Amino acid sequence: MNGGIARGERTKTHNVRFYNLTPRSIQSIACNKLWHKLAISRSDGSIEIWDTQHASYLEKVIPKSPGNSVEGMVWAGERLFSVGLTGELVEWDLLLLKPRRKQFATGNAIWCVDVNATGTDLAIGTEEGYINIFDIDNDQMQYKNLFDKQEGRVLCCKFDRSGEFLVTGSVSAIRIWDVKSGHALHKMTVSRDKRKDVIVWSLQVLSDFTIIAGDSRGQVSVWDGKMAAHLESHQVLKADVLTVAVNEEENMLMCSGIEPIIRIYAKTKIKREEIEYHCWVKFLQRSVHDNDVKALACEGDRIFSGGMDGYLGISSASKRSSTISKYGPFLKNPCVAVSTKNRLLLLRYTNYFEIWRLGSTDGRPQLVALADDEKGNETKHKSNGPERGLLALNAAPEKLLEFKSKKEEPIVCATISPDGHWLCYSTQKNIRLFRFVSAVTGKNDTQLARIRGLPEQFKAATHVTFSSDSKRLFLVHPDTRQIHVFSIVNNGSTDLDFIETIETAKHIRDVISLFAVSECGTYIVAAGADRTIAVWSIYQGKHFRHHLNMPRYSAITTAIAIHAKEARLVAAFSDGKIIEYDLEEMCFTCSESEYFVENAETHCVTNILLDTRNTNNIILHNDAYLYVLEKVAATNGDLGHHDEDDDALVLPKKKSGKKLKRIISDSKVSSLRLKFKKSYEHLISLCWLSSDELVAVGVNPITLIEQLPDVFKQKKFGTA
Repeated sequence: MNGGIARGERTKTHNVRFYNLTPRSIQSIACNKLWHKLAISRSDGSIEIWDTQHASYLEKVIPKSPGNSVEGMVWAGERLFSVGLTGELVEWDLLLLKPRRKQFATGNAIWCVDVNATGTDLAIGTEEGYINIFDIDNDQMQYKNLFDKQEGRVLCCKFDRSGEFLVTGSVSAIRIWDVKSGHALHKMTVSRDKRKDVIVWSLQVLSDFTIIAGDSRGQVSVWDGKMAAHLESHQVLKADVLTVAVNEEENMLMCSGIEPIIRIYAKTKIKREEIEYHCWVKFLQRSVHDNDVKALACEGDRIFSGGMDGYLGISSASKRSSTISKYGPFLKNPCVAVSTKNRLLLLRYTNYFEIWRLGSTDGRPQLVALADDEKGNETKHKSNGPERGLLALNAAPEKLLEFKSKKEEPIVCATISPDGHWLCYSTQKNIRLFRFVSAVTGKNDTQLARIRGLPEQFKAATHVTFSSDSKRLFLVHPDTRQIHVFSIVNNGSTDLDFIETIETAKHIRDVISLFAVSECGTYIVAAGADRTIAVWSIYQGKHFRHHLNMPRYSAITTAIAIHAKEARLVAAFSDGKIIEYDLEEMCFTCSESEYFVENAETHCVTNILLDTRNTNNIILHNDAYLYVLEKVAATNGDLGHHDEDDDALVLPKKKSGKKLKRIISDSKVSSLRLKFKKSYEHLISLCWLSSDELVAVGVNPITLIEQLPDVFKQKKFGTA
């Protein structure tokens, strides 16, 4: 536990380091360059949709289905298709987050999928050597054609630019097919060595019908698709090249595989004896991952990569920038809940959750630290006393309960009431409410009783939230996006009464990604994936009615919070913008476009906390940093002015986001300045435990790496 001082106010922080998530490897990546969306499939069969317009943000999660696996994905406009070992082609409903259509293919397990340039035909390759063509034009998915059966499985496939030909990769061969007839036109043998099979893992087909293939020898081979002739080969890795990708200009080639290195080749014009020709020359390499890389995609100057370690990596394909950003295999927030009364902590995993009792301290420091940590990035104001110290715990954290969902279904959301009496969790199909009796210290008498006979409106939800007094329960329905409000009749009773249903479809037309209820219970705020923020308020002290929709911004909303004592909403956006909005006056009271967060261009603000002791303080964090910002009065022409003697750290001006529409003049809109900063490794969640205690839940990256299989071993000169 850490203790710190900010302007005379001491805040204690519980640094929770026992949230041990399991790394879920990335199987495939599909990039939608038009809509700035990235689809990622993981080893547990789940699919994640990321918004990549600005800093990458996990927008939606499609939980795994029973027995489902996703080996390949592809976008066709705004439609997403996937294939897997179940032998089904699936089109996903990205609003309801479940399958929209399913179609079985000939040939059992499906390994690959691709869509032609016009988005009318879809091809899949199967375990038994069958290639199926489906017609997906006019919002349909119908079986169209079956190619001649080939020997061995079809591991990868790509249409050419015209859509008239399909290139497939299998064991020791690359084939070129005529799409209309379904016959193979050419078979190109990858290796002449009959003693060892060479597996073609990945393919790319350029606009001039140049074919690029990565194989199990660690080579990338280049072929002329028109003549079915081999052009060149490069020994890229010492073993399997699992994935290859090209940029939009088709002058950069990226490849990786069993060695966790991304090698980039540039298309170069060479002249020899008055003959000019193009070849691929090694350009640079990126070290992003710690284990096998299974998927690559490119958008502009950014390379998206993923593999066994579960991290989504974003690196630069240019020498002008060597930026590397990584996003861990974490669950979509909120995955942590706190009971302030009983000091209980809920940690959500994929199909179970844990309940812990946090330790306490008498507040006397055991070890005093300096104002700046060893990295020198805490704070730069001076004080006569110690700024931070380590506090001794009177009792160690205690694990009270571990609860698995029925049939190990993925848990979509879970929470515990602030008074510690109620526990609620939901899967895709079922929702359950429990009466929780916390354990007495030193005794093992934890009880969890399921509540039955609940109202019919009590159904599966995407968000579950208790009011601050634990007397109301709010659910967000996944299909209709309705908000159901329930009343807990008595803290000592097991009855749950249905109060009302709030319709949201008119105001939010996409998935509700963020949901919050004010501490006073007067306001409900929901932010949608369509970049809308809608607010409902209590009308005549009884029911909720729609209050307003905030001006829509060009970037997606990544975090929201409501002041406890004021009707003001604070929101953060993926481009680094931070605003405060008065819900009664319907105007902006604070709007700042400066990048206070050092890595704001790559990592979004994922959580916002507001300090009841000082309403001018805004606490926010992303994956790597915790920040405390302070509102300051701004003058025309100098929104960021401050006195030299003030104890605030102000970052230099950087790229700013697009401005929101302001309803009042800039002279009345406050600005922000940096008050405090602290670095973390994978800060997942930050919650108030009391008015002067925070709970910071993090994940140690070493615990993720330790669970991975051994990386490809190779002998290096000068090492044992």
